[in-house]
Amino acid sequence: MPSFTCVSSELKIRAQMECLLAPLGVLFEKETLRDAMLDETLRPFTGRILKDELMPLLPPDGRDEAVISACRLLSAPGVSPRCDEMLEGLTGNFALHLLPHITAKTKGLVMYFAAYILLFASVRKGASGWEIIGSQGDVISLSREENALKMFSSLSCDMQADSLAYAVLADEDVWGRDLRQKEGLCEALEQALCDIQMLGLSEAMRRVWKA
Repeated sequence: MPSFTCVSSELKIRAQMECLLAPLGVLFEKETLRDAMLDETLRPFTGRILKDELMPLLPPDGRDEAVISACRLLSAPGVSPRCDEMLEGLTGNFALHLLPHITAKTKGLVMYFAAYILLFASVRKGASGWEIIGSQGDVISLSREENALKMFSSLSCDMQADSLAYAVLADEDVWGRDLRQKEGLCEALEQALCDIQMLGLSEAMRRVWKA
């Protein structure tokens, strides 16, 4: 029987991977989290984040077994959650499961944060409510997290990277604190946003750990 620590770690890493994979899956035109996990660009990128930036935060007892079990559940054929459906409530889940671990030194998570921002910068208020535009031009309806959606709707993917990073990190209503106070994070996020704008997401992700 698995230990309580192992089960807790499995739930934690599963929640973190869901937050990671959902927006990236939408950006890469993937239907399910399983599809995102199998993508030739997303698999090594998220795998490196998992190995170097998230797994070391877990208790060592049963850690490997918990990670394997969580990834097996997320990649199970026929039952893997849809990426677009996982965007509902994502800001709160991100703030809970990933944001506390993002620093200027977590290069992978910073790049993920930049991609997440650029996706949500497309959110707009439509006739039937909040909508976000997927990478294929499809409309994804959102109804929760009004404050976050309002903040993102004031942004644009075409904004200068420094202005975009500043605007997102400074919004205390969304994050509960001024994230500019995290040493070096604003500069790191600005660089990641600039890299995506200049190189495209796939190439920027491939270069994360080469810099």
